[in-house]
Amino acid sequence: MQTIRRLLPLLLLAWLTPGYAGGLTEEQVKAAYVFNFIKFVEWPSGQTGDNGEMVLCVVGAEPLGDELGALDGRQAGGRKLRVVRHESGDDLGKCQAVFVRASLKQRGLVILKSLDGAPVLVISDMENFAERGGDIGLFYRENKTLFEINLASLRKKKLQLPAQVLNLAANIFGRVTP
Repeated sequence: MQTIRRLLPLLLLAWLTPGYAGGLTEEQVKAAYVFNFIKFVEWPSGQTGDNGEMVLCVVGAEPLGDELGALDGRQAGGRKLRVVRHESGDDLGKCQAVFVRASLKQRGLVILKSLDGAPVLVISDMENFAERGGDIGLFYRENKTLFEINLASLRKKKLQLPAQVLNLAANIFGRVTP
């Protein structure tokens, strides 16, 4: 029952259109998704930032960066979330989560390669992000913000998402089939 209560905000966002989600903009809905992913992901032990904080690095200074910046100081998974902007996308190894804007398409793929195997959750709203090796890709379809997950990438990094979150994904890549 407690798991359902914890996942309720994510569940509501998954099925409500922005018009029905209290007038939230697409950027606000994406920021809420990012916050909930950080809140529910399980990192390997010892992978928190300085002082037990969770560090979200935002690459790109576009509108969603402002929405994500508003998350600074909130509690995520029992730890304080610190949001740090990175214009270039360099030196992201100290981040527990990274959000890469869609407009940084070429740079986003370089960032993915630089963090390959590191226990850093990489999320983006660039097209086909999860299919290309990113951890979680956000996209907009039929008036809804949806997400897809790359399980193979998460496994390689030893990151885990609860089954309830996986069940909400529009697509899952890298699923092991018997």
